[in-house]
Amino acid sequence: MTGLVELLASFNRKERFFLVGTALGNPRFCPSDAFRHQLVTLFDLSIPKDAFVAMDYHLDWMHAALTLAFGASEDGVHVNDGNITGNQEDVDLLVAFDAGEMTHLLLLEAKAETGWTNKQMHSKARRFAGIFGEDGHRYPLVTPHLALVSPRPPQHIESERWPAWMTRAGKPLWLELPVPGGLRRVERCDATGHASAEGSYFRVLRKRQRSVEEVEP
Repeated sequence: MTGLVELLASFNRKERFFLVGTALGNPRFCPSDAFRHQLVTLFDLSIPKDAFVAMDYHLDWMHAALTLAFGASEDGVHVNDGNITGNQEDVDLLVAFDAGEMTHLLLLEAKAETGWTNKQMHSKARRFAGIFGEDGHRYPLVTPHLALVSPRPPQHIESERWPAWMTRAGKPLWLELPVPGGLRRVERCDATGHASAEGSYFRVLRKRQRSVEEVEP
């Protein structure tokens, strides 16, 4: 395997990555010690301070980086086995690092207000399985890991059909995401205040923190 972490970084073309990194004085998106220690505890891994971190990382990029890392020519034409979709499907936060000969990929899926739907997560599970294999061993010396990040632990998620590497003892790993209360939202409505997608009025509501327990089928 050739430089997977470096290849992952070379595909990272998100404007928000560069903008946020520059605005916060952290252009390399290095994780804070506190967050890194949370990941160490969650995944039971030693995570270096200079781990590669990217937001909204496209799964097409991930598959392409893996393809090149395992010997495909960058100048060649490659058979698309269905893992290059041309859509914007991504992982909310990617943390990648080398540990000896092994490269670990931490895939973090986040929700702040809404809950995950089983339809959405089954789709993501199929995509991850296509890239890494059902057992997570499609690529030697590459180990993927998954965690869900939200204000409260997810409930009623049907993870039994997910690849085993996406869970621990059949359940997804979970990391708490602090979110302030009392957030507001706007809603279009009619003159009487009834919600309307074509409404000529709007109103401001206290943003209801939808419980992550409210998972749709």
